[in-house]
Amino acid sequence: MLVPEVREALRTHGLIDPGETVLVALSGGLDSMVLLHVLRQLGHPVVAAHAEHGLRGADGKADQAWLLKWCHDHGFPIETVSLHVPRLRASTKGSIEMLARNARADWLRSTAHRLGLRRIATAHHRDDVVETLFMNLMRGTGLRGWRGIPRRSGPFIRPFLEVRRATLAAYAADEAIPFREDATNADPTFLRNRVRHELLPLLRQMDPGFDRAMARSVGHLQELVAHWELHATDRPADTEGIPFDLLESTPFPRLVLHEALRHRNVHPDQLDRILRAVAHRRTGARFPMKGGQLLVDRDRLRWSYPTGPMAEYTIGADLVLPGSAPVQLKRCDPGGPVDERHVVRLAADRLHGPLVLRPWRNGDRFRPHGGRGSRLVSDLLIDAKVPRDRKKAVYVLCAAGEIAWVVGHRLAEGFAAHPDRDEVIFGIPVP
Repeated sequence: MLVPEVREALRTHGLIDPGETVLVALSGGLDSMVLLHVLRQLGHPVVAAHAEHGLRGADGKADQAWLLKWCHDHGFPIETVSLHVPRLRASTKGSIEMLARNARADWLRSTAHRLGLRRIATAHHRDDVVETLFMNLMRGTGLRGWRGIPRRSGPFIRPFLEVRRATLAAYAADEAIPFREDATNADPTFLRNRVRHELLPLLRQMDPGFDRAMARSVGHLQELVAHWELHATDRPADTEGIPFDLLESTPFPRLVLHEALRHRNVHPDQLDRILRAVAHRRTGARFPMKGGQLLVDRDRLRWSYPTGPMAEYTIGADLVLPGSAPVQLKRCDPGGPVDERHVVRLAADRLHGPLVLRPWRNGDRFRPHGGRGSRLVSDLLIDAKVPRDRKKAVYVLCAAGEIAWVVGHRLAEGFAAHPDRDEVIFGIPVP
């Protein structure tokens, strides 16, 4: 019944066009050897693709040689590669299994592209789906972990996802399909092998209907994930961060937060700490993670990237500043509308030396143009709702020790050029 079942899966899910040539990822194990056979039985020309990872020494090379001969004897075109994964580990982070998987996938994609093939078939089956789900649950997971192995991802298709491995084994026996068993599949140091050989047999012993129940549960989870992706909010985060009101108005804040931070390698326990910090409005709290920090700001969670020390610039009579400076000073009109928060008109005769452009400091005080009395720069930035992580990037232009301009925010009293009377120096913030 395997061939009709796979034919129905291919038709129902539109995985391959009738008669389309397919690249088959062939390890030489039972699953992929059966896949190669079944696809040919269904009338699809196939090209086998075998990657030798350099992880099993002579055994890996022997498997490759056996596959080359078998494919040649049975009329299957085959592509092979030696990936030397151990060399990758010296220069790339990650587990050896992840490195091997990624290197193999990259090679399969490039091979399919070179051969002009749209589809790459892999032999993942229902037992793999269940094992992967348990592994994801044990590690802590979100939507993508609940969905498990997708039926299609890019050029990769998986025609056996609804087929149990026992069915594949029975088919191999009936059709006398040979295969090579990888000894590492029994190595208990790999989590998948312990799930496969220890956990799942125990669960089947506890409940004979375990496999049927898990098939239904996996299907339900996949539908729930699809429903979420179709109907979930379009704003799990915005350009300014993750608004508190979004987290507090949803019945599933942990899920929203997990999805917004999933590329940051955030630990599930950290999600709880972040949500508690939001609930208690712990403004200023920081959560280090991959690539920077998540900052609890006044009304949202905001991503803060690591920054180095801020430079200070002494400006000469030529007004020249390096390209790395956050401001440029020019005697000619840059054109366009003038906004005090952006391009400003400074009275040249008030800019006495030494002229310095520097980051603002705690205790800095100035007299805002058009205002009454003096103000702390820190108060100005609070009223302007400048995010905490961006405050330190604010510069001030000082003339003879007096703040003339809080860059991007306010000119100081007495430093604004009078229309048609004063010589003007234009202050232009650099984005």
